[in-house]
Amino acid sequence: MSFPSALLIAGMGDTERIRVVTMGGARVGKSAILRRWLGGPFPDKYKPTVEELYNKEYDFGTTTLRVDFLDTAGDSQFPAMRRLSISSAHAFLLVYAADDARSFDALKACLEEIREQRADFTSIPIVIAGNKIDLLPVAVHEDEVDEWLTHLPRLK
Repeated sequence: MSFPSALLIAGMGDTERIRVVTMGGARVGKSAILRRWLGGPFPDKYKPTVEELYNKEYDFGTTTLRVDFLDTAGDSQFPAMRRLSISSAHAFLLVYAADDARSFDALKACLEEIREQRADFTSIPIVIAGNKIDLLPVAVHEDEVDEWLTHLPRLK
């Protein structure tokens, strides 16, 4: 099941426009994931993101879901923008790089920010994505992520 269809099934289909906020550490591939997901080419050069907004419509028969994908900066340089991003999100895509243990710590910090700012965080769809699993050596193993997830409150 794709992420947009999961949002529709989660009861968000009657919302005219929804916002998915992508968060994670710097250089984990958030922008690359979004660009590829939205049908664009894989970027050949790294360019730090301040904030980018992409839009796409998904047609589910009688329902059209309009989605804004907000690609946030990978560092904490812009705390006011991060707070606004978190407060306006209907769903989150949190990304870490499997070849960088620090990026997993950054992902944990992102989730903590969401928990602090959104009392309803357990009812918001949150997808955690491990990127760069093809790069060696792997620094963040799947069992480490699974272990961390078992200590969290049940997420949607």
